Amino acid sequence: MHEFILGTTASLDEHAKMMRKSPNMKHNKPYMVHVVSGESATLIWKFSEVGQFTFACLVLGHYEAGMKGIVMVEP
Repeated sequence: MHEFILGTTASLDEHAKMMRKSPNMKHNKPYMVHVVSGESATLIWKFSEVGQFTFACLVLGHYEAGMKGIVMVEP
């Protein structure tokens, strides 16, 4: 299982802490998608401004292992 969650670095750090306490937490927000191993998923998000936006996988241990990155939105 993996996740793709958009957020700020601060919000992802905070959410990662919550996931360590409750690793089976359910997610159903429009800025999140879960992906079962070997499968694919689609997340459609309309960015309202240009800039750098952070994403991460917050499955227990994945964020800490470096599963995070930046989405660059250009004009």
